[in-house]
Amino acid sequence: MIGLLVVTHGDLGKSLLNSIAIIAGEVKCSASVGLYHGDSPVRLKEEIQEKVEALDTGEGVIVLVDFYGGTPGNEVMKLLTTNKMKVLSGVNMAMLLEIVVNREFSNDIEALAKTALVSGKESLQDLNEVYNNLIAKAGD
Repeated sequence: MIGLLVVTHGDLGKSLLNSIAIIAGEVKCSASVGLYHGDSPVRLKEEIQEKVEALDTGEGVIVLVDFYGGTPGNEVMKLLTTNKMKVLSGVNMAMLLEIVVNREFSNDIEALAKTALVSGKESLQDLNEVYNNLIAKAGD
């Protein structure tokens, strides 16, 4: 199974995994790493490396980070040359759900990551606009 690691500032990653478990059940072969005020980026990178090694069963690990340009993502990128990882930024519930539901049926890390990225982007909506469009269609 493709491993899943969520690396964020604070407890965001842990909370996202706990929230996905409410929808999809136990999230196997997964972990989170949080960066907290005063933490060393060097220690963060070491913890990420340890988690990636523990999660990689031979099919690689998808690593989701909170946002591009932040310390969690920067430290993960430093490990790309030594690990089989696919790293995506902007983690959200839609991305996580896509990965959790589909990785049991696929060992293609690239395809799974691409699907997760598409789902994550599509889940970003202006709900006022969606609502107004629904009301307009109902009036037709």
